[in-house]
Amino acid sequence: MISTSEIPAKHNRTEQGAKGKGEGTPHMMEYTSQEVELGGAEPTIIELLIEFIYTAKISVNSNNVQSLLDAANQYQIEPVKTMCVEFLKEQIDATNCLGISALADYMNCEELKTVAEDFVLLNFTEVYKQEEFLQLDVTQLVHFLHQDKLVVLSEAQIYDASVRWLKYDICNREQYMVQVLGCVRFPLVSKTFLSKTVQAEPLFQDNPECLKMVISGMTYHLDPDQHQQTSGEKIQPRHNKCNHVIAVFGGPQTVCAFNPVGHIFGSSSVKSQGGTVVFCSNVVYFMGGRRAYQMAAYNVLTRQWRQFAAPTNREFLAACASEGNIYTSGGAVGKSALAVFECFDTRTEFWQVKPSMLIARRGHSSVEVSGLIYVCGGTHTNNASSRILNECEVFDPNTEQWSKICRMKEARKNHGLVVVNNKIYAVGGQGATGGLDSVEYYDIDNNKWYSASPVPWRGVSLKCAAVGEKIYVLAGKGFQWLSHLKHVLVYNTPHFRLLSIHLPSNHHFL
Repeated sequence: MISTSEIPAKHNRTEQGAKGKGEGTPHMMEYTSQEVELGGAEPTIIELLIEFIYTAKISVNSNNVQSLLDAANQYQIEPVKTMCVEFLKEQIDATNCLGISALADYMNCEELKTVAEDFVLLNFTEVYKQEEFLQLDVTQLVHFLHQDKLVVLSEAQIYDASVRWLKYDICNREQYMVQVLGCVRFPLVSKTFLSKTVQAEPLFQDNPECLKMVISGMTYHLDPDQHQQTSGEKIQPRHNKCNHVIAVFGGPQTVCAFNPVGHIFGSSSVKSQGGTVVFCSNVVYFMGGRRAYQMAAYNVLTRQWRQFAAPTNREFLAACASEGNIYTSGGAVGKSALAVFECFDTRTEFWQVKPSMLIARRGHSSVEVSGLIYVCGGTHTNNASSRILNECEVFDPNTEQWSKICRMKEARKNHGLVVVNNKIYAVGGQGATGGLDSVEYYDIDNNKWYSASPVPWRGVSLKCAAVGEKIYVLAGKGFQWLSHLKHVLVYNTPHFRLLSIHLPSNHHFL
């Protein structure tokens, strides 16, 4: 009997049952009673459990899984508990992972809690934008924000998450301001973000403790070694999102994806030639190219596509991401190169026109380092006689000014440009006399380019991607007698080596 409901059950007295322990032994009242009263669960759930005991079959779904897990946990029916846990593990996504983690903690399901928390840490850039995140209590919030394994693009996202949580209910949460912002490792926040965003935030202008944290971050950027000696604190970086990047590339027919973990290729529905691609906050943005009048965005978590208007339609542009913004530079309309420079804020989804580059260019490349945007190489037009550039320049979003930096050793266009260990690597591309196999890197502190080990073949068009400390060359054109690069190359200081992975045919890297 459950509450006022009665569920018929078989009463089987066996020798095996008589020798059992715990419930169901001959010395317990329930063994001889015609009715057994069960509490703490809905009648329909108990009926499912009784049916499972006789048939070893049960249907777990989103409507009953929580109640089934609770009852199975209460009555120690481990097979049902295991099925519920496996079901919930498959349902975990950015919108429910925090709730599942809390449920697992309440139900004492360590395995489920570990899986849910690992998902939160790995996908935090998407999780903190959900409603569930805003409902966390301060203890749960601080628990996650303190984690070294929190995977983010930059520490600025930890700050953004903290402020978002505080502002959701500022009247009741203002008392936790110091505790929450104390989780932000301000010395790891870029100088530009500190000066333009953090210092301008009115939320904690009158809080001396919070201002002290911000000043500590600014002091670190002035002299990191001296800051560590005087403060005695060692700044531990979070796990960087680039460790989990999938490099995407395409051509006139299809777009493919290469996963550096496992060396696996996949495919996508976007077709692009002469465009570029940027990864930012779990979203892949495709922009520019022939016949491309919109920017396409693919969310790798929700697996959904969106379209955005592009202010300047062009091909052979360059783009990179920095702290939630996508910066696009140059490109061409027709034969002439452009100096245009624009910024797309992924949070507000608005475009802004920024100061133009010092040099109009197409076929160039750009990267972000410490909040600054570096642009290197390219050419003025698509004419064979057009001069290929070795000029480089850098844009500071804080001052909104461009500055010239040291020229590359070799002029190049259609080359790869990536950042590894705070150094900018320029790989291959086309020079004044044809394809290049040369590689050079820019030392930001010394404002100087240095030569590195060359690529095994020369190529007139080559693009690559950095994952951790490795540089992957995923596609190229004009490698000696080959029309397209046929294998993946990986550069792990100090040499390139060939991976035994065949590339899909007829693709140009974006």
